[in-house]
Amino acid sequence: MSMLWREVMLALSSTDVVPPPVIDRAGRIARGLRAEVEMFLSLYEPDIVQLPEPRESVEERIAARVDEQHRRLERLADRLRDQGLKVRASVRWDYPMFEGVIRQVLRHRPDLLIVPAIRTSDVTPRTLAYREARLIEACPCPLLLLKTPEVYAGGSVIAAIDPLHALETPQELDEAIIGSARTIAYALTDAPVYIYHAVSQTPRPADAAIPGSSSISAQQAARRAAVEARIKEFAFRHDVLDDWVHVELGAVETALPVFARKVRGQVVVMGAVSRSLPERALIGHTAERVLDALACDVLVVKPERFQCPVSEEPAPAVPRPT
Repeated sequence: MSMLWREVMLALSSTDVVPPPVIDRAGRIARGLRAEVEMFLSLYEPDIVQLPEPRESVEERIAARVDEQHRRLERLADRLRDQGLKVRASVRWDYPMFEGVIRQVLRHRPDLLIVPAIRTSDVTPRTLAYREARLIEACPCPLLLLKTPEVYAGGSVIAAIDPLHALETPQELDEAIIGSARTIAYALTDAPVYIYHAVSQTPRPADAAIPGSSSISAQQAARRAAVEARIKEFAFRHDVLDDWVHVELGAVETALPVFARKVRGQVVVMGAVSRSLPERALIGHTAERVLDALACDVLVVKPERFQCPVSEEPAPAVPRPT
């Protein structure tokens, strides 16, 4: 069953350089969902509050900067309005940036948060910046990371589920993943939806010691068959044909990106679960490697019981001394 998403928020980190594909892709999704859009900027500039001997108060400087950025954001919003969308633009002085975005999510309760995550430097292979990692941990609504500048065209959506709940994933998370996958597929003109799972492959020491022996033991093959049976049962309950189910042995951080390229994946839908108190979503080394390796957009969803760790109270306009 797909979900109804009628409110979409596009959160930008700056109004200076916004690649056209970011606007185009967000617009494509919002049009497909028939959703209204809020374009949001969480603004904080230390220089504004630290200028020596100012001619005007800090509050006046902040208000002037917010007003300037709001005018620039309105011009960007016009590009979405030209696509026939209803758009409002919002700027708030808040920090750190990821908390400012989450607080706006808590105020307006969008059904989907869209965040550009396109790598702009070849210095490091990592695409998951601090801001994206913290948003994954804290965002209470589905979070779509726009990772590529490619146009959505004729590809698929991949629902990456974990039927074994090896990471203590709550069962309802798989339901949220398939529901979100179908919703984003609907937005992309009914793109095909695959259900995917990679079964970790851990050869026995005895196998590794025997020259020419297969790295896939009979025990592993049996485990893969058991997992595939459970996933096909899940797929049957959600009216997904066996042809659209893919289970394989391998490390998910290497196997999933290869599969996504093979089926022309446009969006991979993944789950994140709470692992500690205060509530934080799972974003460990494996998840980071998967996100970095995927050459497509990633939609991260939470279980229904997820509790956001960010306070709804805004940060003070001027940081308090530490």
